[in-house]
Amino acid sequence: MGCFCHASVVYSQSKPSKTAPSTLEQQIERAHQEINRRFISPKYGILYDYAGRDGTIFMPTAEECNTDKPNGLSWFSPIENGAFFNGIYIDGLCNRWKISRKREDALEARKIANGMVRLATIGHIPGFIARGVADDGQSHHVAGSDDQTGPWFYGMWRYIKSGIPDRAEQQKLIQLVEKVANALEKLDWKLPCDREDYGFRGNLTDKGCRISARLVFIYRALFDLTHDKKWLDGYHQRLNEIPEGDSLTRLELCAQGIPYETVSPEKGNITENEFWITGISQANLKALIELEQVPAIREKFRQGLNRTAEKAALHLSRYKQFDNQHTITFNENWRTLNELWKPQPDIATTLALALQQGREWAKLSPARVYEDKHMREPLWACWVVLLSGNKTLIDQYQADLMGALTHYDWKQLYTSRFFIVLPAYYEAKMHKRIER
Repeated sequence: MGCFCHASVVYSQSKPSKTAPSTLEQQIERAHQEINRRFISPKYGILYDYAGRDGTIFMPTAEECNTDKPNGLSWFSPIENGAFFNGIYIDGLCNRWKISRKREDALEARKIANGMVRLATIGHIPGFIARGVADDGQSHHVAGSDDQTGPWFYGMWRYIKSGIPDRAEQQKLIQLVEKVANALEKLDWKLPCDREDYGFRGNLTDKGCRISARLVFIYRALFDLTHDKKWLDGYHQRLNEIPEGDSLTRLELCAQGIPYETVSPEKGNITENEFWITGISQANLKALIELEQVPAIREKFRQGLNRTAEKAALHLSRYKQFDNQHTITFNENWRTLNELWKPQPDIATTLALALQQGREWAKLSPARVYEDKHMREPLWACWVVLLSGNKTLIDQYQADLMGALTHYDWKQLYTSRFFIVLPAYYEAKMHKRIER
């Protein structure tokens, strides 16, 4: 496997951080501490989207959740992405425990898993995965999405197979995962909102590699957990199926990888294919390589994994554009968006409102946009590259990988999207892609 050195880095093209770390490991531990300090619900073990530098969070109330404020998707509130973030973060925590074997690391992973269980059990509609919860631990916004549900399945599978839960806990979690999967299969993998006749947010049978990798992974992971041939048969059926609107089977789509724009990395990548959204699909491809027994099929997944990583690597250097001492404004008070609020009888109305509010939120909180472009994307690109295990590629981009992972002053960040450095670091360390 490739590796990148455990050493300090000199930045010749970026403004220096006041807290330049001496080692990568220390920098990752600082990130871990900052995540625990500001970005995880102490009661429910669910990651928040953002917080003030002093830890300020404006939590939606139960009434605000139930009346779809700021919108039914909970976009721009701090509880927007709990299932999404927990499902990926727990992968890093499980690998951390596999290396340390410390009880506190196991307990931390279990806390995140319990948060995921909560998000899958507080809804009323079968198959619904909530994004987050109010302080009462039950109230939640009406809409989930494929970007919440896909990582939820991945994180549950990784935790169940990690060695942390005992047999009894494993069985309870497997039953829950299969219950959610059965409900979604009955809906042909459309993701339901948690209100009758509200509609669906996303469809896991859609075309393209991004979604195809998620669907076939879920089937294969279900077989891995249950040993029920139903899921293996479904896996092969979906793998050889051509999604509506596409011309290739899902296996061929997986082999193509994610179609990132790579012509002009400094301008960013196409919105649909941002690394934080598509990173889970790369993790799914890696998992499918682990699970698949047929060499020819496994090689198709590996092709997609490598092609995606090669494109992502071109964006790693974007970290150099981030100034740790910037003074761009961040506004934690999402309630200003309620001035645009209106009743939302269905998901179409909700989405239209949320997009309108998003334009306003970008004006009120430009630091969020700045972090997304110059922090979130290069760090998630690190994860995408490291998941590939491609020695040649990792060696080639060693300087940019190290540069991105050690560049940021975590205490100065407002959004939690930097949590991806833990899955990235422990992925590399587990598979000896990092030298001590």
